[in-house]
Amino acid sequence: MSDAGHGDLAALLTHLRQGDLLDVAKLTTLWSPDAPSYPQEVAGVPHEEPVMTVEVRLASGLCAVISQDCDLRRPPTIEPFVAIAPMSEVDDVTYREASDGLSGRYFAFPDVTDSRGRRLVLDVRAVCSIEKTALLSPHVRRTPCPLTEPARTRLREWLGNRFGRRAFPDEIVRQVVEPVERAIKRTRQNAAMLHTSGVVVYWGIRWMPGSPNCSLLALTDPGLRARRKVGEPELSALRTRLQKALDHFAREGDYSIKAYVHDADAVSAREMLEFAEIPVDLGPLET
Repeated sequence: MSDAGHGDLAALLTHLRQGDLLDVAKLTTLWSPDAPSYPQEVAGVPHEEPVMTVEVRLASGLCAVISQDCDLRRPPTIEPFVAIAPMSEVDDVTYREASDGLSGRYFAFPDVTDSRGRRLVLDVRAVCSIEKTALLSPHVRRTPCPLTEPARTRLREWLGNRFGRRAFPDEIVRQVVEPVERAIKRTRQNAAMLHTSGVVVYWGIRWMPGSPNCSLLALTDPGLRARRKVGEPELSALRTRLQKALDHFAREGDYSIKAYVHDADAVSAREMLEFAEIPVDLGPLET
């Protein structure tokens, strides 16, 4: 991709959000020729393998973005795909259940395509991926998320529960999670810190609504520390460098982030409940 293309994609990803609609009217799914769920849909399809692909056309003509906002903003070199799920039209009863939060499979959306008042739901029974670069195509049009902010917050939490990922408010993602990730990457660019951070087995953040004070907790494995000869001076140096990087990357935000580095056996279960683990992506540092 050219430099201009990278710039266009970066600009697009800045505005892409979880809950946005894409006019992608098909999904590719896997099915078993030996025991298909919908025999009538694959009748007569030649097959030679135990698992085959089939293209499903969507009656609604729409899919919704279900990737978290933090994953959407990462460049394709780190996170190359956007997870999407189909928008399905359902009956009144199913739509009402989804609207009331009584479904683990459907999330109710307003109909943004016409005035027919269709009962559209996000249907996460089927999920697939689209390359981020494909979003630059003029044939893939995006409709900004039609949900209100409270409803989008419920969607974020609903998807987080569905897929077992902790959902953070957008503000915390931008001003805490992302600065933490960048600080860890910056710290690991130093060879000595790369070796020391290799004994960290857990990264977590603590934040409270309305408070500007947050914490980053790095837990180390004592046994691994002993084998790699990482002592207290090295851990102290890691904490100091982490704090310096955190102060740099969070300098323009509303939150201060304090770094802590402890052995895993020195932190109580009660303290651990105050932190939310974050998956640390160790790809190249973004410029």
